Amino acid sequence: MTKSAIIYIPDISGFTKFVTKTEIKHSEHIISELMEVILKSNLLDFNISEIEGDAVLFYKTGEPPKIGDVIELSKQMFLNFHNHLKVIERDNICQCGACQTASDLTLKFITHFGDLSEVEIRNFNKIMGGDVILAHRLLKNNVDSREYLLLSEKYLETQKSFPDNEGWITYKENVEDIDSFGKVNTKYIDFKPLLKFISPVNKLNKSKDFSSPDYSLNINAPIKLVHGNLIDANTKSKWVPGLKAVLDAPGITRINSSHTCVFDNIKIKFAAKDSAVKNNELFYSEKGELDSGLKFTTDYKLEALGSSTKLLFKIYPAENSINSGKQNFFVKIKNKFLFGKLKKSIIKSLNNFKNYCENLSSERNQSA
Repeated sequence: MTKSAIIYIPDISGFTKFVTKTEIKHSEHIISELMEVILKSNLLDFNISEIEGDAVLFYKTGEPPKIGDVIELSKQMFLNFHNHLKVIERDNICQCGACQTASDLTLKFITHFGDLSEVEIRNFNKIMGGDVILAHRLLKNNVDSREYLLLSEKYLETQKSFPDNEGWITYKENVEDIDSFGKVNTKYIDFKPLLKFISPVNKLNKSKDFSSPDYSLNINAPIKLVHGNLIDANTKSKWVPGLKAVLDAPGITRINSSHTCVFDNIKIKFAAKDSAVKNNELFYSEKGELDSGLKFTTDYKLEALGSSTKLLFKIYPAENSINSGKQNFFVKIKNKFLFGKLKKSIIKSLNNFKNYCENLSSERNQSA
C-alpha cells in the first residue's frame, strides 16, 4: 500500500579517501558522532528508515510539514553539526588525516514529497518507491553550493507560502535532468550565511619546558606513527608491562577523554590534558591519578628527525600531592615513594614503546 510522505535526507560529505587503518577507523568514528548529532536534532520527529553511510533517510507519512518548519529543522541540524565540528577541532590531538580534516566536512539536505511503500524488516520500516529513488538521485546535483537545503517541486507544490523574513533565506531556482525522471524543478537555500552564527573555538596551549627532561630516547619510526600510538589507549597493552586491562578507552583521544589502566594492585586513571603542534614538533600532556590518591601530570615532546623521532618525557606531581602541609607525614612519604616508583615504571614502559613503534614501522615498510 502506497502512502504520501515527506522524504528528508541530511547528507555529510567532505572526507577524502584514506589509506591507513587508523584514518579509516577515525573517519568512521567521527561520522558516527555526527550522525548522533543529526539524530538528536530531529525536532519534527521524522521516522528513520535507514542510516546510509554518511546520510540519514528520514520520512513521515501524511500531511507534509510547513516549509518554515523544515527550514528551521535544517538550520538547527546545520548549526549543531558545525558546532560539534568546532569542538572536535578544539579538542583534537590525533594527527591522522581524518582527524585533521574533520572541520572540512559539509552538510546538505534534500527534501522531497511523493508516494512510497513501507516494508517492515527486522522491526525497521524500509521505504521504497520511485520517489525514494528520486530523492536519492537529487543528492548529486548542479547546485552551486556545498551546503544547502534543496526542495523539490513536488514538495513546494504542497506549500502556500515561503518564509524569507530571517534575512539569510534566499530561494534560488535549479533544474536537474535525471535519468528515468526527466527534468526536475527544484529550489534551494544556500546555508553559507548561517556560518556566521557559529562561534570560533580557541585552543589554548601552554608552552612546556623540556630543557631538563626526565627521560629522552630516539625512536626509529616516523613522528606520526609514534604520536598516534602514544595517545591511543588501546595500544597500551602492547607496551606497558604488567597492564591487565584498559577500561573505557575512547575511540579517538581528544582533550579531556579518559581511560583507566588496571594492574594487579593498582588502578591509574588518565585524562588527556593538552596538545600542541609547532613546526616539526608535537606536544602531548596527560593527567593521571592513582587509586591511592596520588595525582600527577606527564608531558611528552616529539621531535621529527627525518624518518625517526626523538621523544622527551617529564612527569610532575600535582600540587598538594606530595608537598602539601595539609597531609600527614606518613602520607607524604608514601606518595613520594609511589611517585618515584611511577616514574621508573613509565620510563621502562617508554623503552618498550620504542621497540613497539620500531617493529610496527618495520612491518609497514615491508608491506608497502
